[in-house]
Amino acid sequence: MSRLSRLANAVPALVLASPLHRLLSGRYALVEFAGRRTGVRYRTPVAYVRDGRRVLLSTDSPWWRNLIDRPEVRLRLRGGVVAGRARIVADEHEAALVLGALVRVVPGYRRPAGLAADGGRVSDEELLRAVTTGRRRSIEVTLADVR
Repeated sequence: MSRLSRLANAVPALVLASPLHRLLSGRYALVEFAGRRTGVRYRTPVAYVRDGRRVLLSTDSPWWRNLIDRPEVRLRLRGGVVAGRARIVADEHEAALVLGALVRVVPGYRRPAGLAADGGRVSDEELLRAVTTGRRRSIEVTLADVR
């Protein structure tokens, strides 16, 4: 991760981990995961949508690769911390549905996801193109015993 990326992630990460989390935590969470080779713990802010026991994410950053061998994650959601198990969504159509759900809830995520940011409906073809070209991955986290 570049210095610029670390800096850009540092401010939201600090806010999400603080009593001021309400400023961002309706649409953003912190995901904490272990590095696949070193086991070092990392955390990064992500846009999310919650669907019951599932939390849906998307990224074009390579951190998702850590989840292949070490799918256990912790999420800081709305000020609380919950454990979960991540799954990289392999099916292209399912991955497009995850991305579509995310941009409906977090419209500002359209631009970072490489989608048209005109405020209109994003087409199924555009969503599918976003998850089949480039590095974009959709991720589903199933939360552990949620109270």
